[in-house]
Amino acid sequence: MFKKIFGGLLGRGETAADSLPAQAQTVVEEDVAVQAAPFSLPQTLGFVSHQPIQDQSQRIVAYEFAVKDSVAVSRPAASRRSFDQLLFNTLKNMNIFRLLAYRRAFIHVSLASLDDLLQQQLPAASAIYLLELQDGEQLADTLMPQLDALRAAGLRFAVEPARYGTAPVALALYQRVDYMVLDFAAPNTRALFPLLEQLPQRYPQMRWLARNINTAEELALCRHSPNSDRFALFHGSYLSVAQSRVSQKEAASQGRVLEIMRLLRANAPVAEIEAQFKLDSLLLFKLLRFVNSPVNGLSRKIQTIDEGLMLLGRSALFKWLSLLLFSSDGDSGATLSLLEKSLIRAHFMEELGIIRGNKLEAEHLFLTGMFSLLGDLLNLPLAEALEPLDLPFMISDALLQHKGLFAAPLQLAMACEQDDGEGIAELAGQLEIELDQVSSVYMEAVVWAQEVLSESEVQSNVEGV
Repeated sequence: MFKKIFGGLLGRGETAADSLPAQAQTVVEEDVAVQAAPFSLPQTLGFVSHQPIQDQSQRIVAYEFAVKDSVAVSRPAASRRSFDQLLFNTLKNMNIFRLLAYRRAFIHVSLASLDDLLQQQLPAASAIYLLELQDGEQLADTLMPQLDALRAAGLRFAVEPARYGTAPVALALYQRVDYMVLDFAAPNTRALFPLLEQLPQRYPQMRWLARNINTAEELALCRHSPNSDRFALFHGSYLSVAQSRVSQKEAASQGRVLEIMRLLRANAPVAEIEAQFKLDSLLLFKLLRFVNSPVNGLSRKIQTIDEGLMLLGRSALFKWLSLLLFSSDGDSGATLSLLEKSLIRAHFMEELGIIRGNKLEAEHLFLTGMFSLLGDLLNLPLAEALEPLDLPFMISDALLQHKGLFAAPLQLAMACEQDDGEGIAELAGQLEIELDQVSSVYMEAVVWAQEVLSESEVQSNVEGV
């Protein structure tokens, strides 16, 4: 598992650009000029939220892109069109093309921007445009031929029926979209539940995205109510606490990995480390397969733990094991989602350390992010989960006490996950990082996580989105 990417972790792998799929490499990435607007646009949109979306098996298959900004609300059509163009430009600067090689994207756009979608040149199979009806805006019959032409060109769309109602023109719109959205955070959603129960009968083939699931009740409604099979995708804060428990077999394997990591931290003799590997033949196989992978460029095959440890070094082996800790054969979607989230945190925080110019600090920041969800993975209090690792004080202080040098980077990573605009701005200011840089670094971490997972033996079924 994880072949090419570990070469990158050890400084010997391909560059990210070299490893991109051909589809992502051939996409034209020139920015389109922002159209003139009747109001003063900001030079940058700052942080653009990208929230994970899970499928029915709890695997992350897509990200939702939206901007929470008063400048986008209740603006004339020309103004909102210019704002959408600025959003697309910002996404291109964040290199969304790399992400779309691995995941799908739901991108919020206004109806005024339909004319501009083709020129954005985003991969049609990877982008779904969530059409937003602005306050006071009327849906017109003239939009239907326009949507038909865009769909004929391969574009896909989503709408939130609670915003559009049941007028004949709205029903005509629903026939031309690929997803309907139920937003539990919208003020008018619950009042329209009767409507939302009728739509699946009228459009039985329609797939639904449930947004902002924040309680067990809302998740149960999507999974167990009549017509619950209509829900294909899920988004919301509650999903992170509704993870499946690991099996006893998985827990035993993770316990072995933790014990080896403890021995590495304690500078134990090689014989003790080798003995632990020999107790788990699958773990030993994975290590030797990684050591002997072509990315390491060895002239001969390594067959013993002793040789492998000499080649990798203890710190590199510890880092490899920290990733392996979250992965096992037959991973559940919940476990893979935790892995992806941990990878994003780890790389994001590592890049913040690199920006500060401290290599050791960057390494420790990586481990801080990686282990921040270890308690969730093992269904243990975080302090208990971390105890065998005997981590450096700066890491444990950030994870357990929320204090110290690494606390702010971890809090910034969590603020990005939660789309906490005020928290992002405050923490970015503390770390002396511009908002657009935070957005770019976080997107780089998201893409990096996809590249890691693309080398995994277990893949998310993004083709089903």
